[in-house]
Amino acid sequence: MSLEMGKSILATVVLVLALAQAISMAQIRGYLRFKLIPLPAKSLRNWHRWGGEATLLLTLLVALICLTGETYSSYAWRVPLHAALGTLAALTMSAKVIMARRFRRYLRYGPLLGATAGLAVLGTFIASALWYLWSL
Repeated sequence: MSLEMGKSILATVVLVLALAQAISMAQIRGYLRFKLIPLPAKSLRNWHRWGGEATLLLTLLVALICLTGETYSSYAWRVPLHAALGTLAALTMSAKVIMARRFRRYLRYGPLLGATAGLAVLGTFIASALWYLWSL
């Protein structure tokens, strides 16, 4: 398996975890009329917290592989977009985890940070893993 394939698989896992994060928080806040994840609210909150940290760690792992495993040359426009969106995803996820652990009085900004991180993960996935898998 090539390095690009491994990164694409990890990026796909990050996207799936980010979608699960969005669904779990929508279920906790009551935005969903039916239960997609059959857990009580307290267990779902704990799962959301640990799932967010796992998503952040996998995102940072993919970023580390991107930074250390690739050669640098001239690239198409998607690569700077990929780098910017990946950085935005990692920073907003980090800010959300720090806010949830240390600065709980700012939790009202959690949905905004979560949505920003989720959209950045989606954009990064489209500009990298989806592009790579599509070109196979």
